[in-house]
Amino acid sequence: MVISRRLILAAALMSATLPAQLGAATPAAIDAEVDRVANAAIAAGEAPGLQVAIFKDGKPLLVRSYGTASLELKTPLTNEGVLRIGSVTKQFTAAALLQLRDEGRLSIDDRLSKYYPNYPRAADITIRQMLHHTSGLHNYTADKQMMDEGSITRTTDEWVGAFARMPKTQDFEPGEKWDYSNTAYYLLGGIVEKVEGKSLAAVLKARFFDPLGMTRTAMDDEGEILPGRVAGYDATGPGQFRNARPLSLTFPGGGGSMRSTASDLARWNAALFGGKVLKPASFAEMTTPGKLANGQPSSAGMPKVAGLRGEYGYALFLSDVQGHPKVAHGGGIPGFNSSLSEFPKDRITVAVIANAIGKDAGAGKVAARIERIALDLPPEK
Repeated sequence: MVISRRLILAAALMSATLPAQLGAATPAAIDAEVDRVANAAIAAGEAPGLQVAIFKDGKPLLVRSYGTASLELKTPLTNEGVLRIGSVTKQFTAAALLQLRDEGRLSIDDRLSKYYPNYPRAADITIRQMLHHTSGLHNYTADKQMMDEGSITRTTDEWVGAFARMPKTQDFEPGEKWDYSNTAYYLLGGIVEKVEGKSLAAVLKARFFDPLGMTRTAMDDEGEILPGRVAGYDATGPGQFRNARPLSLTFPGGGGSMRSTASDLARWNAALFGGKVLKPASFAEMTTPGKLANGQPSSAGMPKVAGLRGEYGYALFLSDVQGHPKVAHGGGIPGFNSSLSEFPKDRITVAVIANAIGKDAGAGKVAARIERIALDLPPEK
């Protein structure tokens, strides 16, 4: 879930100017350089606080937190602090769907109409297209009235009904183009709930969070009293923070409602890329670029948006950093910004979460710097 398509794309694949010097990629050098760039980012007003986790071969290399969890209470951010992760949620929804498919309980080529027969154009749209963002479903977070209603608590079906009544529900013919759609992933979360007969929160807890030891991760509930909950801030510029606007966590759903920590996200990647979540064929499918109806790669139909490059699998961007293949996604939600990247050939995971989002604020820039430190790459010119 995002404030706008431009923001999520920038958050997911942002490149940035890097620090002037880089030491050798020994653990001690990585520690020192990450400390330097993270503290510099906070000093520059990119976020009140940052959580960073770097894993190598599925094991922690660095897990560290910087800055402030609450500007009002002046409490430090710790590694156990819990932050919202926005659209990084989407890959959990996608993985649940693939597990259900492998169990014979649905098909990726099922039509949306099988689960939501009254949704506009549902008979023309497949789960596969929704996973790849080629469905053409209008992004509800681009609808002003929907965003104005974002603090209202509704059931999944009630939100789906509200989305179906938007003045515009379809941006292009299914399969014709690629465009980021939170609506698609909200509906996918609803499909998981219908097939399982239980809430998405319960499904993800049972399938992923509990088995993988992700003890600080859950579908969030803003009303829950949660030890370690980190305050989130919207920014109008560097160091210009306001408390994030109210949001019901029923609003982002399967597209963005999760909370987590940087170390839990890195632990998730260790399991996903280590073959502990999906069968090999399903993982390969999840990390294979989508195609348009004409057979071209989905990138051929991507809008020209700054920071967007590469291909898109199922809830994962597929790109390259100077010869290092990268599989990643970012997340933007009021008050928070996240980045989760895997470099499979290097066996390196980088997770960064910030408790701020907005103009020149968030996780994107500092995550790009930290990724290059972990890869022992020189500063980007």
